[in-house]
Amino acid sequence: MQFCLRYTGRLRSNDNAAGKHAIRSELHAQVKALCSSEALAPTFEANERDVREERGKPLFVDHGTKRYRFLISEYLATVVDLRITLLVPHKIGGVVHNGGDIDNRIKTLLDALRVPAVASEIPRSDAFDYSGDGMYCLLQDDKLINRLAIQTYQDYAPTNADDVTAIIELETRVTRALVGNFQFV
Repeated sequence: MQFCLRYTGRLRSNDNAAGKHAIRSELHAQVKALCSSEALAPTFEANERDVREERGKPLFVDHGTKRYRFLISEYLATVVDLRITLLVPHKIGGVVHNGGDIDNRIKTLLDALRVPAVASEIPRSDAFDYSGDGMYCLLQDDKLINRLAIQTYQDYAPTNADDVTAIIELETRVTRALVGNFQFV
């Protein structure tokens, strides 16, 4: 399965929990729409039934009253290949000096694609509305990233030195065939 996510906003090198959570919140609507699509909705509906009947592992994690749902998971034996195109507000080749080094900016983005591993990764200032389904994230854990490719281009209409546009192309893969993961092929 192939799809694409888009993020426009602040992406700092080694950003804190609030910065990562802001990215996560921004991507939520896109991931939720994907999980609610005709292809994937039955997987999440079946998982809800299985969890209620204590027959399966949840496709979510709770931190107190905050629920985080994820698409790519160990339970579904899925991994993902990422191809990220970054539009950055400086000349190409200046990534190390302008806005932070690219590897730490990418690490910030990858951390934001996964659910928080511990409650301390959720900022105290969190204002996201968790009522209903909670927040949708791409990954259960960033160790489920199988392959990563990065391309940068200069953004000729930047608004801020820390702002980027990220086009995140994804291709899912299954690590073993299961009844619940055939749509990821």
